[in-house]
Amino acid sequence: MPLPQVRPGRRYAVRVATGHPVTGHPVTGSGARDVVGVLVAADTSTWTLLPEDRAPETVAVADVRAAREVPPRVVRPSSSVDDVQRLAARGWPGLEQHRLGGWLLRAGAGYTGRANSALVAGDPGLPVEDAVARVEAFYAERGTRARFQVAYPMTGPDDPAGAVDALLAARGYEVVTPTFTYVADLRSLEPAPLDGLTASWSEQPDEEWLAPESPLHGRHPRAVDVITACPARYLTLRSHGDFVARARLVVTEDWCGITELVVDEGARGRGTGRRAMGELTRAGRAAGARFGYLQVLQTNAAATGLYDALGWRRHHRYHYRGQPS
Repeated sequence: MPLPQVRPGRRYAVRVATGHPVTGHPVTGSGARDVVGVLVAADTSTWTLLPEDRAPETVAVADVRAAREVPPRVVRPSSSVDDVQRLAARGWPGLEQHRLGGWLLRAGAGYTGRANSALVAGDPGLPVEDAVARVEAFYAERGTRARFQVAYPMTGPDDPAGAVDALLAARGYEVVTPTFTYVADLRSLEPAPLDGLTASWSEQPDEEWLAPESPLHGRHPRAVDVITACPARYLTLRSHGDFVARARLVVTEDWCGITELVVDEGARGRGTGRRAMGELTRAGRAAGARFGYLQVLQTNAAATGLYDALGWRRHHRYHYRGQPS
């Protein structure tokens, strides 16, 4: 069967004869294995694919038995911690991204941990000590200290990044901002009506939307660049013309991510957050999303209580490890 014309940037499933995955030597035996990833380089003799969870792999075209283009990896609320972490990272990419095997190194001028940390997921393709050193060098080149985002299941002893976290702890890295990641099947939710509030949506955040300071980061000169680093929609809620809440909604495949939800201090305790979540749920559904995710500090009792009551489920938790000064 002739091989298809492949294009870098597309995702492929490639069946490779075992024995010589990299060189062009004659194939021995009849076994085969599959490599699935984004094609990052191709010539007449080799293809290089980048799987989601490990380092790039180069295969000899002579060893390829079949290849087909495949859609992005399917993620569901029951998917692994790493899969949901990677999905959420697509909705808040920062200003710069580099892969280190399965890890994702992100830089965003210092605004937010998500945009300025190494997402520890999968195999970095190096011994852990060497991978940590590479991350530290990456952030040192950008004039900042390293930060790692390390995720855990909600229950049970299984820890997908235990060796990394233990090494960082031994090196004096401190835990910063422990966070829950929530997920939901939007089809099962009953979104609250606006009940007198008015909702407006825009493709870019305006001055009113940007006016509330980030609870964690305050005002930042590059905040707008980070917030708008990928396509999103921006919600503003008003009561009798006065601002009461804002949020950002990003759609990735059949998921929507809710970020930057801020309720004005004078509107808290009045169901404003519940109504904002109702509007965000409706908008996510209308955009074709079946599932949703959001991230919230574990110490934010008001927010976690709201999300629990609305039917969102705690999928996993994560924290950052910050390099000591």
